[in-house]
Amino acid sequence: MEFLRCSRYHSGGSGPNLKATLLGKTPRYAPDRSFDTLHVRLELEIDFAARSAAGLCATRVKAYRDGVRSLEFDAVDLSVSSAAVDGRPVKIRREKEKLVLPLPRPLSAGQEAEAVVRYRVVRPKAGLHFVYPGPHNPKNPVQVWSQSQPEDARYWFPCHDSPHEKATSELKITVPEGFRAVSNGTLAETVTRGKKISYHWKMLQPHSLYLISLAAGKFAEIEERWEDIPVTYYCEKGRERDARRGLGKTPKAMEFFSKMTGIRYPYEKYAQVAVAEYPGGMEHTTATTQTDAVLVDEVAALDNDMDTLMAHELAHQWFGDLVTCRDWSHAWLNEGFATYFEVLFQEHDKGRDMADYELHQNKRIYFDEDARRYRRPIVCSTFKYPWILFDRHTYEKGSWILHMLRHELGDDLWWKAVNHYLTCFRDRSVETSDLIQAVEEISGRNLRSFFDQWVFKSGYPRFRVQYTWDPGSKKGGLWILQTQPVSEESPLFKVPVDIRFTGRGWVKTFTEVVSDKEHHFQYRLPAPPVNAEFDPEHRILKKLDFQKPQAHWRHQLLEAPRAQSRLEAARDVARWRGEGSVSLLEKAARRESFWGAGTEMIRALGSIESEKAFAALKGLLKLEHPKMRRAAVDALGAYKRPENAKIFLSLSSADASLHVRSAACRALGALQDKRFSGTLKRNLGKDSYRGILSSGALQGLALTRAPGLLQTLHKACLPPRSYWGRLSAMRALSEYAPMAAEVVPWLCEMSSDPDERINLAAIHLLGELEDFRALDTLAKALKSPNSRVRVYAEEAIAHIRAGIEPPGNK
Repeated sequence: MEFLRCSRYHSGGSGPNLKATLLGKTPRYAPDRSFDTLHVRLELEIDFAARSAAGLCATRVKAYRDGVRSLEFDAVDLSVSSAAVDGRPVKIRREKEKLVLPLPRPLSAGQEAEAVVRYRVVRPKAGLHFVYPGPHNPKNPVQVWSQSQPEDARYWFPCHDSPHEKATSELKITVPEGFRAVSNGTLAETVTRGKKISYHWKMLQPHSLYLISLAAGKFAEIEERWEDIPVTYYCEKGRERDARRGLGKTPKAMEFFSKMTGIRYPYEKYAQVAVAEYPGGMEHTTATTQTDAVLVDEVAALDNDMDTLMAHELAHQWFGDLVTCRDWSHAWLNEGFATYFEVLFQEHDKGRDMADYELHQNKRIYFDEDARRYRRPIVCSTFKYPWILFDRHTYEKGSWILHMLRHELGDDLWWKAVNHYLTCFRDRSVETSDLIQAVEEISGRNLRSFFDQWVFKSGYPRFRVQYTWDPGSKKGGLWILQTQPVSEESPLFKVPVDIRFTGRGWVKTFTEVVSDKEHHFQYRLPAPPVNAEFDPEHRILKKLDFQKPQAHWRHQLLEAPRAQSRLEAARDVARWRGEGSVSLLEKAARRESFWGAGTEMIRALGSIESEKAFAALKGLLKLEHPKMRRAAVDALGAYKRPENAKIFLSLSSADASLHVRSAACRALGALQDKRFSGTLKRNLGKDSYRGILSSGALQGLALTRAPGLLQTLHKACLPPRSYWGRLSAMRALSEYAPMAAEVVPWLCEMSSDPDERINLAAIHLLGELEDFRALDTLAKALKSPNSRVRVYAEEAIAHIRAGIEPPGNK
């Protein structure tokens, strides 16, 4: 799953270390099983008015051992009317969150039985979600969708709710006429009876039970193919073109993943269903459920796409569905692979620079979590709720581990190892040791030390590197220090690293193993180099402080062959602060061919805050790429110069890019001139993709700090505004908390919104504000059946308490 998260805490300081709060010390393991689930058959009728599902769940099981006297299923808030085993009625027993069915006679090892439970679930608290128009969102469609990861299947059908339990499945879903129901596998039949229609889907390959999907709505169906595999997109009627824009590269990604893994797309169909109020994307086997943000309109498509989300969920069909982590402590085997395959598809589709930039962003996100939230090993069996592990360690650091493993092995062995891993464990569940075994069997390499330091221990290396040149011996060298704090949990790292010297007409590359606290390497070179680089191909997850001559940074900024090297040089050039750095960064930005590097150069230029930098930024507003123009507007807006008003007014209405127009609105607000309030309020009322325009307008209004706008911002937080508009308004409103006592109570009210995404955003903001008045509301959220809500509430409470309790009481 790719979850569209709120950003983590950034409001000053590093925040509390949440390791003890969220991870604890007690290990958790996959639960025991007395039986193996062979097949699950669900027959459910959906009542949209009552927000309920009623019918039966028939589960075929096989006993693991002799003397199995009862069948125990995870089940929460299911209203069970009857149960039978092999056609014989049985009396059910409730034990906490378990449904226990005593057997008419004990099962012996290998013996099969079928349990049928008839039940109803009304307004489920988790697992199954009803979308409906109401006061919270009058424009909502009528839909229902499932989201069972990690342990929420139990809220809508009885099951052994653990990822290592795999079975075939079928769903017979009855909905009112005009609705369409989608699930895993192939559509066996469609039956119409009166004003109801039943869709019967069959999944013939075993898959984990949290991957069983139900999605229903008044969907249009868009059909494509990859080879002989049907590729289908479902969306609300009238959004078909938008669905093609957002999901249209799916066949290309299927071709790429099939070719590179050597495992042809492993299922009989692939569908993606775009639904409202979905928190991201979920890789339900053959039937991914997607946020409706994948419906990209024509204007937004100028500088928005959802290719990474599409690729992430598709990659899960191999990594997570075909081969599944045995328990959630190994969730990185699902999410790390899917996140890295986003990168690989970006490289295939848009080039190496785009892939490098995504890895660069992944590194930033992981470093932020490591610094502000907690540090943990990738494989971690201590966690309060499984959802905690769906974090930036699992996703972004996981992607980097695979990137480093790929370069450790070389491309040929890497892809052979990937194929061997998928082939060996197809339709099975795995632990990290299984991946290690597969890699070692193919490569002949002992990679235990690699996995020990990157997966089973925590942290990352920080290097301080200094370039040296000895004119007498004509030797260039690097003095290398590992500067990260060293502990048993985070030891010194051992990594192979390339050291590259570039001269006029020559390049020399040397490979060393860095393993000690300090190294000093020297090499005879033809002449003094024009640049020295440490890890020039960016293969190591690290932080780097490189001390070398300004001439080297100048060469790297303008001449380095990789955009990643050029953008990293921009930060160091900006530190010079003088006019020379301004001219150099402006020149580099104008000639930069990759927008990601250009954006970072413009941000670096903006950090200089001089008159010459100001003039240079104004000149960059005419760059062709909209994302670079946006960076220039953001940088100029920080100057808060009244003479910029005319420029921002023009851009806020005339630029082709929604993001540039939004940035211009923010910049207008930062001028704190009431003459521009009308422009901002007009943009506040304009619909746009993901509320991009209204978001900029709201942020601009908040930046004016005008007391009279408080009610305007509060109203914008409420229905009938869309989720994206409400989210932006809530963030803007939180900026007024220090001067308006009403803000915290308002956010407390929003924390129980029917839309989970609003709920989570409100909880997150309450934590950021560190106001003790929110503690009672957050304590109630801790009792939510939704583990995402509980995790956010735990973090918010810890954040508040860290700010109000004396150190001795923490």
